[in-house]
Amino acid sequence: MGPRASETVTGDLTADTVRVALREVQYPGLTRDIVTFGMVDQVSVCSGRVKVRIALRTADASVPAQLEASITRALRSHGAVAVAVEIVAPAAAPAARAPRHGAGDPWGGRVRLTHVRHVVAVGAGKGGVGKSTVAVNVALALARDGLRAGLLDADIYGPSLPILLGIEDGAHLVRMSKAKHILPLAAHGLPIISFGFFLGEGSPAIWRGPMVSKAVKQFARGVEWPELDVLVVDLPPGTGDVPLSLAQAVEISGAIVVMQPPRVAATEARKAAEMFRSLEVPVLGLVENMTGAFGRGAGRALSAEMSVPFLGEIPFDRGIVEEGDRGVPTMIARPSSTSGAAFDHVARGVATALGWRHIAAGARP
Repeated sequence: MGPRASETVTGDLTADTVRVALREVQYPGLTRDIVTFGMVDQVSVCSGRVKVRIALRTADASVPAQLEASITRALRSHGAVAVAVEIVAPAAAPAARAPRHGAGDPWGGRVRLTHVRHVVAVGAGKGGVGKSTVAVNVALALARDGLRAGLLDADIYGPSLPILLGIEDGAHLVRMSKAKHILPLAAHGLPIISFGFFLGEGSPAIWRGPMVSKAVKQFARGVEWPELDVLVVDLPPGTGDVPLSLAQAVEISGAIVVMQPPRVAATEARKAAEMFRSLEVPVLGLVENMTGAFGRGAGRALSAEMSVPFLGEIPFDRGIVEEGDRGVPTMIARPSSTSGAAFDHVARGVATALGWRHIAAGARP
């Protein structure tokens, strides 16, 4: 198909060179560019003056201005004498027809997982903050309170849930249903599926963005889950392709951001929270992990600054690490301990955010 009439070649700057230049413009808070996202709806060039129309849907009011500034900066560096940016809502694709190039809605293919009432993502701005440990123990605490909880380990770069749950032989146990869907394994009463079951022992996942996107979408949708109230998804740390791909693949009810107490950790946690907001995923709250040994208070401060709930503090406890290494999480090994009570407090905050109300034993509703 030839270029649109508006995509006139003028001088050294053409519609094609403009589209190449726009690949330098990353979506705010993410690592992928706006061309890869299919957000560039139209480009016109005339005597060095460029107009770009962007199809955008976001709940973050700051994103349009950030994109306009980034687009202008990128195109001026390539010789544009003037840049105009128009931002419009994505157009719905015609029924039974493929969307035209560049105009598709990146969220158009999002589905609700069969048999799963709520999907809750657990993320962090950086690695090493105990995100996976929090995800496992919060899921177990939700189950202890009577909710049907499951775990999806979507940390494609470093899946650790098989170790934390004591199912390192999961690759030999996992099976497919007659419908060619993955059947979850069971660990401490939780149905679980992990990328670690399919990567091979000690195999690093060195995949590029499009491969990751395809794998995450197939993985998220290709599991035959039982009836679940909550599916807790452990994401890789940072603000890369996996959270975006998951948000485009399935409906997510909310996200939890895990951070450590030092104030410097707040910068990375803020990026993670802003990433979820840019993906239109509600931030259910922040969790401060390893409180005590590394200080206290950064979680509460960031929570107040960003106007998101503070779900609680998890104390620094060497036993949590030792229990995870043994494959017996704290909510199984020591549910009545101080650490167990902290995980329980966080889980009840999550349940409340999703619309449930905890009723103490013996109390009337």
